[in-house]
Amino acid sequence: MLKVGNKIINLNAIAYVYLEAKKSYVVKGDELGVRIYLLSSDEEGNLSSLFFTGDDAVYLRKYFQTVAELCGGVE
Repeated sequence: MLKVGNKIINLNAIAYVYLEAKKSYVVKGDELGVRIYLLSSDEEGNLSSLFFTGDDAVYLRKYFQTVAELCGGVE
C-alpha cells in the first residue's frame, strides 16, 4: 500500500505510471503531474486513473524512480 495525501493506493492494482502526464489531453500548457493507471476499467474499457500534481506528484516521481532503480529498470 502507498499513502499519498489522503489516498491509499494498492500497488497491486497499478497497471502503469506516467511520470510526466498532463491533466487534460486537449489543453495546451496544462500543468504536468503524475497519472497512475489502474487495472480496473470503465464501461468503455478505458483504464481508470488517478492524477496527482504539486508535492504529491514530486513524491510519486521520486518513489517510482527509486523503486525502478532498485529493480534495475532505469536506463
